Amino acid sequence: MNKKIKFLLPIALLALTACGGGGEESTSSSGGESESSQTSGDTSSTSSSTSGDVITNDDLELGKTTYTDASGEEQNLTRSAIYKASGAPHVDSYPKTGVKQKLLVAPISFVEDESDSSWIEPTDDLYNHIVTTFTATDAEMQQATGSKLYSVESFYEHSSFGKGAFDVVVLPCWVPYSGTASAFRSSSLNGAGVDMSSYVRSWYLTEYAKTDHGALGADWEYSWSDFDTDDDGYIDLIWQVYAYAYTSGDTSFWWAYVTYTGSQPNYKDPNIMTLAWASTKFMTEDSNGYDPHTFIHETGHTLGAYDYYDYKGTWKPMAAVDYMDQNMGDHNAYTKFLYGWINPWVLKEEDLEGGKTAEITLRASTESGDALVLASPNYNGTAFDEYLILELVGPYGICEQDYKSNSVFTEPGIRIIHVDSRMCTSSNHDGYITDPDQLGISGGDNRVNNSYGGRYTTPAYDVDVDYWPDDDGSISVINGRNAYFTEAHIIESSYIANSNWRSGVNSSSYTASTDQSLFTAGQRFNLTGTWGKNFMPSGSNLWNKAVTTTGWSSTSSSNPKKTFDLDESIACNFSMRVTSIVEDDEYGAIATLRITVND
Repeated sequence: MNKKIKFLLPIALLALTACGGGGEESTSSSGGESESSQTSGDTSSTSSSTSGDVITNDDLELGKTTYTDASGEEQNLTRSAIYKASGAPHVDSYPKTGVKQKLLVAPISFVEDESDSSWIEPTDDLYNHIVTTFTATDAEMQQATGSKLYSVESFYEHSSFGKGAFDVVVLPCWVPYSGTASAFRSSSLNGAGVDMSSYVRSWYLTEYAKTDHGALGADWEYSWSDFDTDDDGYIDLIWQVYAYAYTSGDTSFWWAYVTYTGSQPNYKDPNIMTLAWASTKFMTEDSNGYDPHTFIHETGHTLGAYDYYDYKGTWKPMAAVDYMDQNMGDHNAYTKFLYGWINPWVLKEEDLEGGKTAEITLRASTESGDALVLASPNYNGTAFDEYLILELVGPYGICEQDYKSNSVFTEPGIRIIHVDSRMCTSSNHDGYITDPDQLGISGGDNRVNNSYGGRYTTPAYDVDVDYWPDDDGSISVINGRNAYFTEAHIIESSYIANSNWRSGVNSSSYTASTDQSLFTAGQRFNLTGTWGKNFMPSGSNLWNKAVTTTGWSSTSSSNPKKTFDLDESIACNFSMRVTSIVEDDEYGAIATLRITVND
């Protein structure tokens, strides 16, 4: 069973987030072509300047992950920071202090109900499985699982290069709810996670105040306020892992999700704001009972990332190979950029003026953090704009086990992701905010998402929805599907109409693989040929931002129409060729890219 978790980041409203399932040359005759298979529609991809200057990584600017606040101080610009500025506190993906945030794990038990087959006995062995899954060293986790998996704590240490790491603390005992699971379900008024978090906080404060800290034990070293490392009146993050079988038919209660309490800060006895909630069954169904995948995925939401799969089950923009899609491998370079963990090199078209060529080196991203942004016009320098981001991926480091066991990305190659992470005000999703300082100070909301036609709503003019319009303003249909904008989608090295997510109908089961998805040595990419443009909502080399929404002539859910301006100069003219990918003892692999601008 695929355990993918639906998630909504709230801005004005702190609401529950529901949960659902988580070769050297191409032989294809279209897209991602080697020089020997070039088509007449892609002749510009081999043009280059032999007399112009060559620029390298060292000549490029780095993507920005900071902004200047109202007092003139430099602060980290991350999606979690933007949401905090909007009044919706999240876990800080990159604490400026450098102090690891506390991740408190509360194992939850219920009174046994002999008539309830979903009850799970809260044994010492099950408790120890929780401790291992969340806190084990790499060696301990691999011994427990018999494979190269990583605990939640270790995964975030590796994935963030230490910037978003957690100090994980598991309570020393089960938190015993005073009734059965059925009684808890019946009495819940605010949702499972929120109601239980209030119970856990009260239980903790009561036990800690007892002689020898009650059930916590005399040796317990943490006061409740120790879990608020940034002193904002909220504990940093609580994971509530309950001993009860999840029920796929009751995804608003017995499932896995992240949500927010909406409580006010308490600086003496901090309140809970951000919480995660999941059954022990997500852990015990696989990997010898120590499966960390769902818990790593949900923790990614607490840091500010959306799901990258489609809530409506129609397409797979990220082709199921990502931690925020199918709970697999590692966070991609875009996610790490918006978390503030990496500063990719940024290449703009003006950098290549005068016939210049860029020769860029990328080491495997999960081991190095290397990535390259190909910027759109007027790019603001941050993760929160529209661009292409390139990274070298392969079965290395924390990706190795998942990629090999799922037979995806088993050989190294360049992954290209089209990102539209423009932010807007929560009241107006037609325009977008361009200034990084304004985002950091005032906040914003994501303009689009990866759910087909919108995350929850049907009308294409509503929040989190945008599309490429036909001349009359109606939804454009490209390659048999509506041309909706996405937050992040992979641009594959070949266009396979019968199975690719771009085909638009019944392609929700599609999964990327190396030869279909990654660019390998000798392959080329641009958006002016007959193939690459199929991956853009415009069906051309025009960026999404070439369309400016000016209003709506129809708001019918069946036939919405928007009025718009179109600037055809907002085009992507980059041409990229992978010149080599070689093995490397330290990073797994290193790639060299050659990038020019099409004439």
